[in-house]
Order: sequence, then C-alpha cells, then structure tokens
Amino acid sequence: MTRLNLIAMAVSLLFLISCGSDIEPGRTEKIGEPIKGLVLAKVTASALASRQAYVGTVESPDRGVLAARIDGRVSRILAAEGEEVVDGQALLTISDNLAGDRLKEAEAALAEARGGAAAAVARQSLAEKTHARFQQLFSREAVTAQEFDRVGAEQELARQGLTTAQAAVRRAEAAVAGARTALDYTRVIAPYAGVVTRHLVQEGSTVLPGTPLLSLDRAGRFQVRADLPDALTGQVVVGDPFLVELPALQKQLAGTVSEVVPAADPSSRSFQVKIELTTDEALPSGLFARVRPAGVGESALLVPTSAIITRGQLTAVYIVEEQTLHYRLVKIGQNLGDRVEILSGLAEGETLVVEGAQRAKNGSRVED
Repeated sequence: MTRLNLIAMAVSLLFLISCGSDIEPGRTEKIGEPIKGLVLAKVTASALASRQAYVGTVESPDRGVLAARIDGRVSRILAAEGEEVVDGQALLTISDNLAGDRLKEAEAALAEARGGAAAAVARQSLAEKTHARFQQLFSREAVTAQEFDRVGAEQELARQGLTTAQAAVRRAEAAVAGARTALDYTRVIAPYAGVVTRHLVQEGSTVLPGTPLLSLDRAGRFQVRADLPDALTGQVVVGDPFLVELPALQKQLAGTVSEVVPAADPSSRSFQVKIELTTDEALPSGLFARVRPAGVGESALLVPTSAIITRGQLTAVYIVEEQTLHYRLVKIGQNLGDRVEILSGLAEGETLVVEGAQRAKNGSRVED
C-alpha cells in the first residue's frame, strides 16, 4: 500500500470519529403531520368468559304446530316460511269440504224448528183460552165433566208440544253454531303473534282432522337450550350470565339462565339449562350455538375490534405516549364480538387509539 493511500485512510477515519457524536443510531423515521379526531382509551383488564364452551341449540320460547280440524283440500297458503304474522292473521284456507252444505242444512232445520215452535205457541194459546171458557161453563153446569176433562187434556198436550218444539229449536241452533264453527275451521288463523317456521303441507294437499299444517314460533326473545356436564351441578343457577356464540351468524350475544332442568341425563352425564338471550332480534330456530359462563374466567385485556390494524400477517395497534403515536405489534386471542382479547404486546393502563386507527401514522402527534 502506498504512503498516499495510508494518509487518505487516516483522514477518513478521523472524519468519522469527529462526526460520530452527531449521528444517533436507530433514528430512521420522520415525524409526520399532526392528526386530529382520534378517539383514545385506556387499556383495562376485564374478566374473560370461561374458555370451556358447551354445545347448545337456539329455539323459540314457544313453538306450536297448527293442525287441520276438518277434512278438505288446502286451497291457499297465505303466509310464507319465515314471515312474521300477527295474532288472528289468516295463514291457510281449506276448501272442497261439506262445511258449507252442512251449515245450509242446519239453517234450514232451524227455520223449520222455529216454525214448529210458533205453531206450538199458537196451539197452547188456543188451548188455554178454550180451557178458560169451559171452566166457566163447567161452573154453571153447562158442560159435562167429561167434556171439561177433555179440554184440560188438550191444554196439557199443547203445553208439552210447545216444550218439545222449543227443545227442537235449541237443538237446531246448536247445529247451526257447530256448522258455522266447522266453516270457520276452513280458515286457519294465527293463535298468537310469531314467525311461520315451516310449511308441513302444500297447496292442493288433501287433509283430514289432525293433519299438521304448519309450525309457528311465538314472538319473543329466543333462548338457547344447552347441555352442561354434571360436574357443574349446583354451580349454575337461574340468573347466571352466559355468553352465546353463533358461528353461523358470526355473532356473540349475552344471555342469562332462565331455567335449570333438575334431572340429569344418565347416558351423557349432563343436565340442561335454558339461556334467554338479551336480544330481541329473530333468529333461525335450531341454530347451532356455543355457550360459556360469563365472568368466571381469568382476567384479560380486551380492546375494541376497531383498534386492531391488520397488514398482511401482522396485527398491530396504535398507542399514544407523550402525545405521539407508536405502531405496536400485538398477538390477539379469541374474538368476542365487538372486542378482541390481547395476549401480548399491550399493558394495562396504556393509551390506545380505538377509533380512527386507520388514519394513524407512526411518529405523528395527536391533537384534539
């Protein structure tokens, strides 16, 4: 190496040493523009629901199956499956039956019975007047005792005839009422407000009394029937809070135990509970659910899902320290609807961007 090269290297080394105190290692970012409108919140620990989940099924608080009460043919189905109906709304009609003809026959029989009763009233009135006249004649000995007895017998026969005619009228009226009721059975109406869940017949189907027509779920808050292991016997009581996960709908709802079935199933070593959901929204009956006792698990950090930033395989949040935004990688756990469990990367008490995180930039200052 030449003497000139050695001198050049020495000068360069002295230059670097003299500038070393002015360059701070690791400073590669540039402070961004201030950002306004971000919503901040402190990270707090919350009681997490038990990680142990149990299988359940969503069901209506009351499901009824409406059946035919007369024979005939289904002429029209007036409510579609899944349709909400009100109390008294027509759901289905049945035709091609004898209900109308029977009503006409009953009404004709009633008219005839009423005519017979009117004639019986007239006969009784005539018999009473005749008996009164003969009684006066008999007191003056103008008629014989035999004639007076005959008139008395006719009066009694007229009275009995009227009683029979009135009974016939009552029977005819009952027949008309029955025929009208049978005619009403051609219109199947909703006995309560609810949702039509399933058609059990089709238009044109022939039905007999007792044939199931459709199923109807009563309106109201839905519940989940779940099987819990018998090891929890005595630990779950009415009013206990539960978290209900509906994977098919990607929802998690809150609920409370409304009933604990006291008897256990010896084959599965489990007992049933009914969990009433706090939501009023209609849910598909028979939906698969997972239930977890709420507030009995370990403590965990839960943050709003709006605070999570996903970029490729990385999951992060923005925290604020001294009014400056910092991009922080985190590891998340279970998703709890509108909140996410943080397994690592955050500490309780740190300030987090919970709304507007998509606008946040690392190193920018936060302004009100």
